[in-house]
Amino acid sequence: MKKLYVGCALTHASEEFKAGVESVKDELRKDFEVLDFLGLVAGTAQDVYQWDIHNCVEKCDIFVAITDHPSLGLGYEMATAVEKLGKPTLALAHTDAKIGRIVLGIEQPHYSFERYNSLSDIPRLVKAFADKLI
Repeated sequence: MKKLYVGCALTHASEEFKAGVESVKDELRKDFEVLDFLGLVAGTAQDVYQWDIHNCVEKCDIFVAITDHPSLGLGYEMATAVEKLGKPTLALAHTDAKIGRIVLGIEQPHYSFERYNSLSDIPRLVKAFADKLI
């Protein structure tokens, strides 16, 4: 089973958004081993860095970045996944979300950016991305 890491903004995201992402991850667990980030409460800042980068980004087979909200942490994870590690990366954003041009301008063979209408669309988009890798 492929290991999947789903990254997203936490610090400036709404509780509703974060709960929606957790629901998406639960749905993805039907087809993938989903690696979990530490979040906003567990551990120290150093623990979060070590875990999220070295246990999630480095060990995943596919990185999914939900880019709806600005996040320096997610940007760091994306740069590590795309540029440093060459991980297959799917960046996603809601159709109404304003996304920085750097994310839209990435041109790597293992990177794709897609828009979605509802968080419930994400599992289908992730499965389609994963199927292209096989």
